[in-house]
Amino acid sequence: MKETPTIYGKFTRLLHWLSVLFIFSLLIFGFVMVNVASEALQAKMYPAHVLFGWVTLVIMITRIIVRFVEKAPEPPPGLSSGREKIFKANHLLLYIFVIIMLSSGVGILKLSGLSIFPGAVDPAAIQDIIPRTVHGIISKIVMLLVLMHLGGLLQYQMTKGDTLARMGINLKKK
Repeated sequence: MKETPTIYGKFTRLLHWLSVLFIFSLLIFGFVMVNVASEALQAKMYPAHVLFGWVTLVIMITRIIVRFVEKAPEPPPGLSSGREKIFKANHLLLYIFVIIMLSSGVGILKLSGLSIFPGAVDPAAIQDIIPRTVHGIISKIVMLLVLMHLGGLLQYQMTKGDTLARMGINLKKK
């Protein structure tokens, strides 16, 4: 279903919510693996993290292709020109930094000599390589961009209109 001037199409909405699910899962898994998990638990979590990363990369590439094929709806009505620029920049930066984060994950595996596909990942083998540092830094930037996205969404939702309806969640049904 193609986008309308105010609502994203069904396929785009599906890709968006799948992205949300997988990106949140990756961020949580990554945090737990690095900060909380024992080595034994890390060894179990890394393959799932790699698998989720690959699925997210496919979803993000699909989203980019869809964006070139179907025009996005206009930004929500009532945004000041400054907020509209922030809205557009946040979306673009989310795409860019998620792709960089996913690519750095592939780089971690390649440079450590591990398979790029889910399997046994030795946490010790990936400790001191540059993509791991980049991966960690970029994950914090992605978290910040997600918080900005959520903050803008909530602020608009509470003060101006039902922006969630653009993504298939209509809270202000008439």
